[in-house]
Amino acid sequence: MAKYKHTDAASGQGLFLTVNLKEQLLPGTFEYMLNDVLNNKIDLSNFDTNYKNDKTGASAIPPAAMMKLIIYGYSKGLKSSREIGELSKTNIIAKALTEDLEPHWTTIADFISGNNEQFREVFEKVLTYCNELGLIGGKVFAIDGCRLPSNASMELTGTEEELKKRLKIYKTMAERHIERHKRKDKKGEVTAENARHYEERQKKLNQGIEKISAFLENMEKREGRNGKELKSNVTDNESALIHTSKGYIQGYIGLAVSDDKNQVIVSAEAVGSANECEHFPRMLDETNKSIEETGIKKKRKATILADSNYFSEENLRAAEAAGMEAIIPDGDYKKRLGKKEERRYNAADFKHHKGGDYYVCPHGKRLEYKGNTYLRGKEGKEYRANVKDCRACPYFSKCIKRKKDQETMSKGRTLLIMASSEEGSLCMELKKKLNREEYQERYSRRIQIIEPVFSDIAYCKELNRFTLRGRNKVNGQWQLYCIVHNLCKCLKRYNQKKNYA
Repeated sequence: MAKYKHTDAASGQGLFLTVNLKEQLLPGTFEYMLNDVLNNKIDLSNFDTNYKNDKTGASAIPPAAMMKLIIYGYSKGLKSSREIGELSKTNIIAKALTEDLEPHWTTIADFISGNNEQFREVFEKVLTYCNELGLIGGKVFAIDGCRLPSNASMELTGTEEELKKRLKIYKTMAERHIERHKRKDKKGEVTAENARHYEERQKKLNQGIEKISAFLENMEKREGRNGKELKSNVTDNESALIHTSKGYIQGYIGLAVSDDKNQVIVSAEAVGSANECEHFPRMLDETNKSIEETGIKKKRKATILADSNYFSEENLRAAEAAGMEAIIPDGDYKKRLGKKEERRYNAADFKHHKGGDYYVCPHGKRLEYKGNTYLRGKEGKEYRANVKDCRACPYFSKCIKRKKDQETMSKGRTLLIMASSEEGSLCMELKKKLNREEYQERYSRRIQIIEPVFSDIAYCKELNRFTLRGRNKVNGQWQLYCIVHNLCKCLKRYNQKKNYA
């Protein structure tokens, strides 16, 4: 029988090998570029003010090592501080980036949650480096928001009245739970497992009661644009109840402004509000600030693209003041540009007569002025047609979308004229521009400029929720992910410059 040399590999035999950490970072890879850029291109001295150990105290892990480890972990789809901490112990690339330092996961968590301002400065420096590589065009930008849940409980969300009802329910549940346990105890039916379950359940109920009670004592009501009370959250009151395509979430919107040349993010911020529209002017200011500070050559009249959520007279004025041409469609943009025989009538199809202050519909019937009204906190004029005219109108199906029969309707067609529908307004001028193929073609580029950014962050980098609480902390985490995205965009041009491609 043949004899072969024995090995212990099958039993898990380890090896003692000499490892050169520098050789683990291969030219042409993302980790090689990351190590070079953060060591030699990006100044991280702004983190030094966080440390007071120059005379006493233990030596801290260098910020460069922490940043490299976190960015590498985020690029691999790891968002938990525990996972990133474990990566520094088990992954040879992570060990090479940190130079064999193994920060505890609590150190990583504190670093991520406590350096919002520093991350903003690093974001600007990375943006400057992107500009040095020629990745930014400065001609066309697009803005949008990525809606993500945060570390906040949906169950503890509500108005003051709703939270009081929730508190009452918790107290009732706690009382019933105690009574149920007492009855079992009298009958001698309480086992060790029952007792353990009772203590855990009662502890959770008591914690919920304490949280809601403490929150209600110091609660400050918040009002929305329509004057109604906004829902508050006990665990993170800076987050918001946000509507998405899959229902409601309790979280934040990660806003980003992307450049058209290589989808580099030039401005980023996380906001705790249900609608990103109101943050458009500030994002424009931040974009101009970033362009100025990083030396980006913005074209004389840059263009900003946004979807219909941002359509308002205020936002168009803000874009004009910021020196940008805004191309933002209204909510009826697609309906208005459909086939003539398929599209429904909108405000543009009704002719206004200033003398009598009334409108005439496409069928030649009058809509009389009925007074001023409010929609989403904004004032507008209401005009209404005679119900008899609408019941006999041959264009009913193109004018009114309703389930009720035409003959039984109780009100005629109502036309609400906001500031955006008035002749001479910026909104009306933009609507007219978007009727032209030139502007339709320019607006069609919005999706390819901004949507790949969110696909990369949410899908490739696996950011499906924020792990922190509080707007400042969440904003810091969003800035970090935008830094990761921009550095990934640098890789190809970096390799070409270093002849690694």
